Amino acid sequence: MDLTTPRAEFSQPAARTALTIATHHCNLPNMPSQASHPAPLPLDEAIRADALDCVMCGICVPHCPTFALSQNEADGPRGRISLLLGISDGALPVDESVRDHLDACLTCRACESVCPSGVAYGRLIDAGRARLAREDGAAQRPRALARHWRWLRDLLLTRRHRLGIAWGVYRATRLLGADRLARRLTGVIGHSLPRRPLGLPRSQTTGASGSGSQRGKIGLFVGCTGEAMNAPAARATREVLAAMGYQVITPSAQTCCGAMHAHGGDPEGARVRRERNAAAFREAGLDEVVVIGTACRSELAELETAQGLRVREITEWLLEREPAEWPSIPALDWRVAIHTPCSQRNHLGQSDATRQLLERIPGLELLDIADNQRCCGAAGMQVMLYPQQAGRLRAPKLQSIESLQPDVVVSANVGCATHLAAGAELTMAQPVEVVAAALTRWRG
Repeated sequence: MDLTTPRAEFSQPAARTALTIATHHCNLPNMPSQASHPAPLPLDEAIRADALDCVMCGICVPHCPTFALSQNEADGPRGRISLLLGISDGALPVDESVRDHLDACLTCRACESVCPSGVAYGRLIDAGRARLAREDGAAQRPRALARHWRWLRDLLLTRRHRLGIAWGVYRATRLLGADRLARRLTGVIGHSLPRRPLGLPRSQTTGASGSGSQRGKIGLFVGCTGEAMNAPAARATREVLAAMGYQVITPSAQTCCGAMHAHGGDPEGARVRRERNAAAFREAGLDEVVVIGTACRSELAELETAQGLRVREITEWLLEREPAEWPSIPALDWRVAIHTPCSQRNHLGQSDATRQLLERIPGLELLDIADNQRCCGAAGMQVMLYPQQAGRLRAPKLQSIESLQPDVVVSANVGCATHLAAGAELTMAQPVEVVAAALTRWRG
């Protein structure tokens, strides 16, 4: 079948036939596009409308990390779109195999970034998981919706204070030399934990301070991990903002950004959390929010249009500062390896943001991890739901880091940093921590 055939030449019967073949994981054609959708559509129709924008050209396929692992068409964006067409059209029953092909998608959106037709793949796969969530059998629904995973998500991972306690316990096991045992005993969860705490040593970041009142107030979104796994980045963000003359306010009522819900088949749960966060910052009298982490920033982006809040990730926010806001920064003699999260590269379209920020610090030797455009495999809860896939995607990153021998590895997303640090003894930091370290040296 010629996948370059113009879409108008495909008939609906031919597309239905191809969708039946989807269960055998073959290349599939598509049906005529419906480009504009002025009114909200039922879920199946919304899936169909987005899926039909795909011309099945295959340009996206070599960019897909899960296809690269399996070489199976059904594990690539074109195959997944075809499966979703079959499900939404009622032609393809959902079984465990179909579920796994769709559910194992990392939502990295590398395919979307190269798509010549502008297919909204991220929106499509999230809707697809929401559609799977309506199935009756556990083997047909997204893995994230299994009871034990929902309990882990809702009772621990998205509860900032509880996660902080759990993280403190894990740090204690490390101090006692029992962290390896703790990781083994806790199974897939333990294997997802970093081998050493994230962040730069405290001595390298303490001291960047300022009155924090001249230029205005900034709301700080710390997310689920902000006062636990990501505490050094939260501390560094407060120090840098204060050093630049901003008062930092962290509303206590803020909650999870909702990304784990949005990508796990629970869009309503994500919506509720976005609205809670909007209310928390509004009640604090804030309309500008700085987010630590690109994945949370991507999820909260909707608040800009829906709630009128200005939302920026800290790396992005710092790049927008006028030169007058920056103090003089002395040289920092470090070798820094840069990891670019998919949420930064593909979701936000800021693939060079970390490098551009760190280039403002003299003396740094900036190194790119090989194949930086390929997902590391973390992808939120996917690291626990599909651990073998996550490990295989991480392996070449760790090999590249080992060859570079950096002093520190930076990533603008805590999930990616945690996943990398779970595979090797690395010093992982958020880019703002390097800025804080430079300001520390400046203040002597």
